[in-house]
Amino acid sequence: MDASAASMLWTLIIILAAAAAASSVHPPQQQSYGVGCIAAEWAALLSFKEGVMADPLRLLKTHGTVQETAAGGTASGAATGPAMSSSSTSATLSTGMISAKLDRTTLTPCVDSGNNLGGSGIAMPSFLGSLESLVYLNLSCINFFGEVPPQLGNLSRLSYLDVGSMYYSGQVFSSDLSWLGRLSSLKYLDMSGVNLSTVSDWAHVVNMLPNLRVLNLELCQLTRSNPPLLHSNLTVLEKLVLSANNFYGPLATDWFWGISTLKTLELEFCSLYGPLPDSLGNMTALQVLVMQDSNNITGMFPPTLKNLCNLQEVVFTQTNLGGDITEQMERLPKCAWDKLQAINLDATNMTGNIPVWLGNMTNLTDFSVSGNQLSGPVPLGLGALTKLTVLYLGQNNLTGIISEDHLANLRNMVILDLSYTYLKVVVGSTWTPPFKLIRAQLASCQLGPGFPALFKHQKGINYIDVSNAGIADAIPSWFWDEISYAFYVDMSHNQIDGELPAKLEAKTWQELHLNSNQLKGSIPKLLRNITKLDISRNSLSAPLPSDFQAPELAALVLFSNHIPGSVPLSICDLQSLAILDLSNNLLVGELPQCRVASLGISTLLLENNSLSGEFPSFLRSCTKITFLDLVRNNFHGSLPKWIGDLSSLVIFRLRSNMFSGQIPSEITELEDLQYLDLAKNNISGIIPQSLATLKRMSPENQDPRQTGLNGPFVQTSERFGEVMEFEWYDDSLFVAIKGRELPYSSQLKYMVSIDLSSNNLVGNLPEEVGSLIGLINLNLSFNQLTGNIPYQIGVLQSLESLDLSHNQLSGEIPQTLSNLTSLGELNLSYNNLSGRIPSGPQLNTLHTDDPASMYIGNTGLCGHPLPNNCSENETPHGHPIREGNNGWLTEMSFTLGIIVGFLLGLWLVFCALLFKKTWRIAYFRLFDNLYDRAYVFVVVSWALWFRKASASSST
Repeated sequence: MDASAASMLWTLIIILAAAAAASSVHPPQQQSYGVGCIAAEWAALLSFKEGVMADPLRLLKTHGTVQETAAGGTASGAATGPAMSSSSTSATLSTGMISAKLDRTTLTPCVDSGNNLGGSGIAMPSFLGSLESLVYLNLSCINFFGEVPPQLGNLSRLSYLDVGSMYYSGQVFSSDLSWLGRLSSLKYLDMSGVNLSTVSDWAHVVNMLPNLRVLNLELCQLTRSNPPLLHSNLTVLEKLVLSANNFYGPLATDWFWGISTLKTLELEFCSLYGPLPDSLGNMTALQVLVMQDSNNITGMFPPTLKNLCNLQEVVFTQTNLGGDITEQMERLPKCAWDKLQAINLDATNMTGNIPVWLGNMTNLTDFSVSGNQLSGPVPLGLGALTKLTVLYLGQNNLTGIISEDHLANLRNMVILDLSYTYLKVVVGSTWTPPFKLIRAQLASCQLGPGFPALFKHQKGINYIDVSNAGIADAIPSWFWDEISYAFYVDMSHNQIDGELPAKLEAKTWQELHLNSNQLKGSIPKLLRNITKLDISRNSLSAPLPSDFQAPELAALVLFSNHIPGSVPLSICDLQSLAILDLSNNLLVGELPQCRVASLGISTLLLENNSLSGEFPSFLRSCTKITFLDLVRNNFHGSLPKWIGDLSSLVIFRLRSNMFSGQIPSEITELEDLQYLDLAKNNISGIIPQSLATLKRMSPENQDPRQTGLNGPFVQTSERFGEVMEFEWYDDSLFVAIKGRELPYSSQLKYMVSIDLSSNNLVGNLPEEVGSLIGLINLNLSFNQLTGNIPYQIGVLQSLESLDLSHNQLSGEIPQTLSNLTSLGELNLSYNNLSGRIPSGPQLNTLHTDDPASMYIGNTGLCGHPLPNNCSENETPHGHPIREGNNGWLTEMSFTLGIIVGFLLGLWLVFCALLFKKTWRIAYFRLFDNLYDRAYVFVVVSWALWFRKASASSST
């Protein structure tokens, strides 16, 4: 058997195996589209299965029988019993022998979706086009690759065709849909996820299918049909799904508004804009209207909407309808008020009050208007919506009280969102809620001061957010039992007191946020499934657990408590740990020496404890670490040279320890480093010269303020191996800038800083500092630096704070400092600087209360703002002639020399030509050819010299 035949047979095995698998789960139910699988054909499938002599994966295994069911006079069968395994089919399956009983001209394979059977590189089989009796074909979710075979156009009897690949979007394509026009019997067409970006006439092709009832072209990379379709022949179409395509253009001009038979119209993520057309009122059969997200739909619902008496769902989330919500909802057809089930108007820029007559829509199950600018109270009529399951009112300016009268009849409600409003929820302490919530979003509502009884009898709830809800009470014991199946619990930013239970029985928790409360005692025994635990800013006073048993824990945030003792060795067992924040506690001793490669930690914050020992050696294996903070501890010893191996490091803070030795030159290998703080240690030696390699501090072609992390707790696939987004845990870090320590939290991601102050550094300030154009803060004060201040420092346009005080710097202050238009703090005091103090618009605005303080302690300086005037012999700034500027002077002299020499030689030639006629004639013959070239040379040379001279004089 050749390769092509083997591939064909293998694909047929896949399809038929899928049919066997599907039939064992449920018999085909497609009779509404004229489809049925006759018993003889199912017998053929089973006969084919028996003909496969070798099946090592047992993919075709079934112990079932064919059962007959009557449906409209057509018998259909289903093999029952264990189904084919849905595991990957990339393993070898011998082709074996095919029974002669398989008659492909009468085969009607009811291939069901949901089977990942294709495998990489398996094309959709073209031989299916020879099965001319097919009326039903479903190849969706079989993970095929490549082109949809145009041979499918031979299946003239086909009534149902599904080649959708939503789960594998884009890997199946079609560049020509003309074959579809031959499927005149087609009633159901689903090509969702198939790349049709090159098919410009797609609308005209589907318009050739007059029997089509369902058309799904979602996520097909479609654009507007070219030429545009002006009239639709789809006179029986009931469902049209065109979501997630780019139809950028006015909504009202689309071709489908004239299809009066449509029951469902889905157009989300289509980049449409403009108002809804009046012709919408002609679609009187419409039940579902979905136009949410990435559509800039504006204005009021058209008056013709009143004709849609069958309307059940209206979804316009994240559009731009605007207007008063009462006026908009009054345009919904009153004849459909008893049929409407879902009204979703989230984030549509609406204002006004929720209409009082909302309770008249008695069949409403989903009412969502969050993220608008609604105000006023929630009407009591809401309590009449007994079928309501989803209520989203969050992120509005609603006021007033939500009482038991609002909630008493909402027995079916499972999702309640009142978050970030001004609503106060008032229910009695003995009140029993009639509903069983799955999700409760009540952040920033007023639920307290007592613990809310709203959560009684809510076992099964999986998401709770009652942060900043005014709760000033202990957590009752019943609460822990009620939320034992929740995966997300946030009770942060309240005044909850008392102690946490020693052991929590919850088994499903993934995130528990209790930060910013008044909790005391110890950390409970951690839950095995928990991934994030935040109990920061409380009053916990017991040591850390000696035995961490939370293998999935990714973030442990306990800063600003009173936790004593040492960091236990068991912390090394948390191999999923990415974030550890134990700052501002009472921890002592050395950090545990975890095994090499045992931790994948990316953020380690230990500031303000009493930890000791040398630089933690276990960090050498933490190559994914981006944020390391050991500030205000008792660490000592030298910084290791392997610090350069921590290639992902962005923020590196070692301030206020007892580190000594030199700054290893390897630190400049950290290309991502944007924040370096080694201040207040005993570090000596010189500043590494290769500062230019710190590429994160010298960004090119971008605003340096936009560089840096998206927050130290945001990990991406590039840094952590998988997408894991951790919000900022509100840990404020103090940054020494502008002469004082200022708290930074989320804004730290924009800080580009070098602080080496209060050490024993010697030598010159490297000129390479001029390459760090992203620097916002540079502090080298209280060292023993010598030499001149490099004039290149004037290039640092983003610099806001420069402190070089208390060193032994000499020479003049470079005039280039006047170029630093962002500078808000300058301190050059107590050095050996001399000469005239430069001036400039920005420099003259600094320290207006005491400007002399910036220069005090430099006896050789003169001029404003110091009292000693400069003598007439003092070199004026603006024309600096000193070693630092010799480069540009030499370059200018060289250029002038070339020009003068050229002109002198040219005049000598002219003088010779006056006395030699033959030379004169030869010269003018060449002159025409050389004139233009010489002219361009002179002009360009002059322009280059003038530009460089101007730039140098301005610095």
